[in-house]
Amino acid sequence: MGIIVQKYGGTSVGDVKRIKNVAKRVKKSVEQGDQIVVVVSAMGDTTDELVGLMNDITDNPPRREMDMILTTGEQVSMALLSTALQELGVASISYTGWQAGIETEPEYGNARIIHIDPKRILHSINEGNVVIVAGFQGMTEDKEIATLGRGGSDTTAVAIAAEIKAERCEINTDVDGVYSTDPRIVSKSRKLTTISHDEMLEMATLGASVLHPRAVEIAKVHGVNLMVKSSFTDAEGTYIKEESDMEKDIVVSGVAYDTDVNKIEVLQMPNEGGMMSDLFEHLANEKINVDMIVLNEHGSRNFNLSFTVGVENGDRTIEALTKKKESLQFQTISLDKKVCKVSIIGAGMITNPGVAAKMFKVLSEQNIPIRLVTTSEIKVSCVIPEERGVEAVRLLHTTFGLDDEDTLQVEV
Repeated sequence: MGIIVQKYGGTSVGDVKRIKNVAKRVKKSVEQGDQIVVVVSAMGDTTDELVGLMNDITDNPPRREMDMILTTGEQVSMALLSTALQELGVASISYTGWQAGIETEPEYGNARIIHIDPKRILHSINEGNVVIVAGFQGMTEDKEIATLGRGGSDTTAVAIAAEIKAERCEINTDVDGVYSTDPRIVSKSRKLTTISHDEMLEMATLGASVLHPRAVEIAKVHGVNLMVKSSFTDAEGTYIKEESDMEKDIVVSGVAYDTDVNKIEVLQMPNEGGMMSDLFEHLANEKINVDMIVLNEHGSRNFNLSFTVGVENGDRTIEALTKKKESLQFQTISLDKKVCKVSIIGAGMITNPGVAAKMFKVLSEQNIPIRLVTTSEIKVSCVIPEERGVEAVRLLHTTFGLDDEDTLQVEV
């Protein structure tokens, strides 16, 4: 058997009882002949508690010291799990991110992995150990501790799997796979047996929270086979891989729903070369990520610009652009916080024309206004009023034949 990387999230290691349960699952994998590397998150709400402690000290925590305290959460999990395995008679050893050879860029709070030196991990595996690695963390070239930001443990697991050429990377979580949409919204959502990297990347980017986009992107680039499965049952999960045996007649695989959306409108900017690039360059300098962008000409001399940003950046965007109003020469700017984004995703859309038209028609028939639209070969996204979001998801899920009459409810 090959090397398998297993990642267990905060819910899966939420208390000592659950850590012991994870240890039993890992032991079972070892008994099947697999060599195992485990990546763990902090226990339950530990990260929030550590942030709270820091905020009790100061309203403006130093980013370096915040990373120092946050990395301790994963270290608690790794030590407890390694000890639990040893109590079961399974040889194991735990490593922090930097002990495991993870080097990051010098960016506190949201660092990216630059390189992994896998020698220590591979040496410990070859000595017969299960290797437990603390997720979400690494060390810079200058020996500074840095955290990886949202989805950091997923990213750690997939990056290690890519570096050591693991057979697969299992993301063990509190759901038993990837569903056609959020089961909390649509009770008849369908668990997917297989989905491609491209489809999963679109779903993760567009609001599906089961996997972080950074992790999926690494898996796609390095050809890592993923599996999303439950930490609490033995149910078969969802395979995520580039070459799959998906049913070719499925045009749409899933419906994504994202409420982390603010819509910005910049009206009557001069239709001059470089003006739009100046605007987005300024936002980039402010570390504001822009998602959907739509430009409409307003006569021959001006244009209107609409785009979306995350909720946390809505007010910041207005403030940043207002300061540049004189140089950007726009007339007015506005912010709409009461919007959401619904998207349909499916590799089958490439060879099936008319999918977007069907989506627009269905929303129109229910008088659901469409504010913005973006498309790619395998997705169509619409920004609509927030209060119509859940209704739109259920409507599209039914329209594209994704309802499963036999679907069992999934723990979320």
